[in-house]
Amino acid sequence: MATHFNGTVTPMLANDRTLDLVNVQLDDINAVFTKPDYQIRYAGERAKLVKYVGDLQKNLPFMQDQINSLRHGEQLTKDAQQARDIHQLAEKLQLAYNKQYQLSADLLGVAQAMMQYRPSGDADSFANQMQTLNMPAEMRDIKSYLKFNGQRDVIADAEDKSADMALDIVSKYCGVTP
Repeated sequence: MATHFNGTVTPMLANDRTLDLVNVQLDDINAVFTKPDYQIRYAGERAKLVKYVGDLQKNLPFMQDQINSLRHGEQLTKDAQQARDIHQLAEKLQLAYNKQYQLSADLLGVAQAMMQYRPSGDADSFANQMQTLNMPAEMRDIKSYLKFNGQRDVIADAEDKSADMALDIVSKYCGVTP
């Protein structure tokens, strides 16, 4: 169990660190058209986002394999309660994984949309066109549009609960006091 739990959590936490970088970058993307050199900045932000999405997606298959192995472990025990505990642990890890997967897919969509758009013209006139009074503020904020902070909250909660559950399982069934 420890091998597969740690095998899931280690890349999951690496993805959390990448999402911390993405958090800052999404703020930069929101502000890119307010800068006089927005065309160069736009290309730079797009390249960074593509790199971060690649970093996120690189870890996802390994994480899913580890969660699947943890699920397989629940079948190896004859103790029904222990099997349920392992199953619930795997479910919490799966929830965190699913949200990381969803965010990586959403961010890939943003990067692809950025690839199709070619900024040109006067930054002030473009900013004025994009940020009209008719457009809700949430639509001008990429993090709000992606529900980025809410998804990160779900990930953090699932990770915290899975850690608590793993410690409980270890202390209950392995006689180890964390």
